[in-house]
Amino acid sequence: MNLLLEPVIEFASSATCVVSIWLNTRRNSIGWPIGLISVTLASWVYLSSGLFAECGLQVFYFLSGIYGWWQWETGKSNEGALLVMKIPVSSLWISLLAGLVGFGLLFGFLTTINRSSQPFLDALITAFSIVAQIWLARRWIENWILWILINLVSICLYVHKELWFFSALYGILLLLAMKGYFDWKKGEKQA
Repeated sequence: MNLLLEPVIEFASSATCVVSIWLNTRRNSIGWPIGLISVTLASWVYLSSGLFAECGLQVFYFLSGIYGWWQWETGKSNEGALLVMKIPVSSLWISLLAGLVGFGLLFGFLTTINRSSQPFLDALITAFSIVAQIWLARRWIENWILWILINLVSICLYVHKELWFFSALYGILLLLAMKGYFDWKKGEKQA
């Protein structure tokens, strides 16, 4: 990728991501299509940075963005408010186990790719971002707790990779995840 163009794309992806997540914290479904733009742009940056799992994650985000948009449009109360709830205990354990298995498989795969620059963190972030994204689409409040942890690890990775806009982005996303958790707790419905 053109070295002059990459920071512009990284910034545009970051800006649309912040808007998308901010709208998600407010339980506004228009955040999903804005997120589709963000992940499309991010995929180019990750690919050129050798973060292949992160690039593949953007494809998942795109597809789950369509699913989440649909889930949120059909998951509203009669008054139009998005209903949110706690994750069922069985879903919590199954999805965390799936995240660990996904991490192991992805880490094993990435270590065989000579160009993968950070296979451990790349696999960890990717596997659990898939879990968190599913939880977000399902409107489970605990998605925000998982996003807080993912954002902390992501900040460390992006600082190391000198992806400054993404580092700042994940700092903002960390704050938004905290906001999302507390805002969603106010509107929770027991599952």
